[in-house]
Amino acid sequence: MSFMRGDFLSRTRKLVKGLAKAQPAWLKAMEQAPSAKFPRSAGKIPTITLPEDVYVKKFYKKYPESKSHDAIKYFPLFHLECLSI
Repeated sequence: MSFMRGDFLSRTRKLVKGLAKAQPAWLKAMEQAPSAKFPRSAGKIPTITLPEDVYVKKFYKKYPESKSHDAIKYFPLFHLECLSI
């Protein structure tokens, strides 16, 4: 269906032009100030690497069992046993 191609503004224009929909009140305002167009990625997104990644890899190589632990879950301040007075 050709009327479904394009962004929201162009689809609404096509529907109004084809008399399938009444002209909304916001259409003129949107035509004067259209929404921003965001660039599409051209292929594969590059991996983000940080300087500390080398140390993290060395740590996980030395202590592989720490990958399965959730740091927030095991933080002692959030345990109810520690909060009892």
